[in-house]
Amino acid sequence: MKSQSVPISKILKNYDLCEYCAGRLVSKLIGKPSSKSLGKKYLKKFGKSSNTKCYVCKNIFENLDYMLSNIFEKSSNLDFKTFNLGLILKNSFLERDDHIKSKFKIKGIENIKFGISIEMAKKISRRTKSTQIVNNPDLFIQANFKDESCIIRTKPIFVYGRYNKKIRKLPQKQMLCKSCNGIGCHNCNFKGLENIESIEGKISNLLIKKFEGNQVKINWIGGEDQSSLVLGNGRPFFAKILNPKKRNRILRKSLNLDAITLSELKKILIQPKGSIPFKSKVSVIVDTEKPISLTNLKKLDILENTKIHDPTKDKKILNKQIYQIRYKKLGKTSFRLDLFADGGIPIKFFIQNSDVTPNISELLGNRCQCRKIDFKNIIV
Repeated sequence: MKSQSVPISKILKNYDLCEYCAGRLVSKLIGKPSSKSLGKKYLKKFGKSSNTKCYVCKNIFENLDYMLSNIFEKSSNLDFKTFNLGLILKNSFLERDDHIKSKFKIKGIENIKFGISIEMAKKISRRTKSTQIVNNPDLFIQANFKDESCIIRTKPIFVYGRYNKKIRKLPQKQMLCKSCNGIGCHNCNFKGLENIESIEGKISNLLIKKFEGNQVKINWIGGEDQSSLVLGNGRPFFAKILNPKKRNRILRKSLNLDAITLSELKKILIQPKGSIPFKSKVSVIVDTEKPISLTNLKKLDILENTKIHDPTKDKKILNKQIYQIRYKKLGKTSFRLDLFADGGIPIKFFIQNSDVTPNISELLGNRCQCRKIDFKNIIV
C-alpha cells in the first residue's frame, strides 16, 4: 500500500482536485471503483481540501444542477423508459485530464467526459425512473457544456396500416411545403407539407395528434391517381412519426377519417427496408377512339401470364407480370378491363400509347384512354 500511496501523494501534492476527479484518478492505482467517497477519503488522508478549484474539471461536478434542470424541464412531458446521454465539453477539460494521466503514467481509467456522463446518468435515472442504454434508446440527450444548452430527441415510432379511399378527387400524396421542401418550418407548422386535403395529410394529422410528433414520413405500398378508389382490403402503408412526445398511447385498429377508412393499424418496431413486392386487382374503364368488338378484345387473352417491360428514367427495364386478365364490352367505344398483376405496373401507360410493351392500344390497333382506374384488392 505504501508504494501505491507514493504516486497518489505526488498527484495530490502537485494538483488541486475535487472529490470526483481524485476518486477517478486514484481508483486504478488502488484497484477500486471510481467514486466521490473514494476521492473524499484520499483528499482527507493527504490533508487536501475539497473546497479548492479542481485543476481538471474546474468543479463542474458541483455545477451540474443547471444542466440537469434544463434536461428535466425539456423531458418532463415525454414518455420514455430508456435514454442515452452525449456530452460536448471544451477540449481544455480533456487536455488537463490527459496531462495528469500522462505525467504520472496512469493508464486504463475513464476520462473526465465519461466521468461526468456517468454522474449525470445516475441522477437522470433516479429522477425519471428510466434506464440508460446505448442502442436505440427512447430518448437521446445531448448536453453541451460549451454553451450550457441541451438538445433532446425521441426515437421515432413506426406504424403499419391500410387505407380505403371512398371518394374520387382526393390525392394520395401531400405537396411538400414550398418554403422548406419537406424539411419542416414555421410556414408548415414543421410538418413539411402544404395545407391541402390528401390521404397523406389525413394520416399525418391523425398520427401527429395521437403521438404528439413533429412530422410523419409515409412509405407507400404502391399508389393511385386522385380519381381512383381503393377498395377491398385497402392499400398498405408504413408511417414513421418523428420526435414523438407520447409513446404509450393506444392506437385503435380501425378508424374512419371521412373520405378514407384505416384498418389493421398497429405500432411496429421498425419498418422494412427497400421496396416491398405486392400484387393488385385492378378494374379499369377504357374508352377507345374507334368502335371496339368482342373479337378485337379477345386479342387481349395473349397478355395473361405475360411480362410487362417498362423503360424507367434510370434506363433500367422493370419486368412486371400480368397474371390474369378479364374484359367486358360496355359500349361501342368502351370496355372494362380487370387485371390481377404485379404492383408497380404503370396502368395508364400500359393501356394508352407509350413505350411500355406490350401495349393495349397497339395490341388492339385502336387508341385507348383510361377513364377510370379502381383498385379492388392489394396483396402483400
